[in-house]
Amino acid sequence: MSVTFKFKESVREDRRREIIDVLSRAGLAARSLFPGQKRSNLASIFTVSKADPEAVNAALAGYGREIEYVEAAPKRRLKS
Repeated sequence: MSVTFKFKESVREDRRREIIDVLSRAGLAARSLFPGQKRSNLASIFTVSKADPEAVNAALAGYGREIEYVEAAPKRRLKS
């Protein structure tokens, strides 16, 4: 399952990198959902693939003022 989270737009780039490093140390690889995006609203959205939503929430627990939301991607069933 993947988890998406969004930084508040007021969070500076260096602070975002610090938080992403915290996720990395917790074994969670966060990446930008829209790499290279110039629009700050889209550039602030990140995803963590193959992650437990509770693990992502736990790793981000101390950063509530900097994170706008954390959402697990819905499970999808493909029809064949």
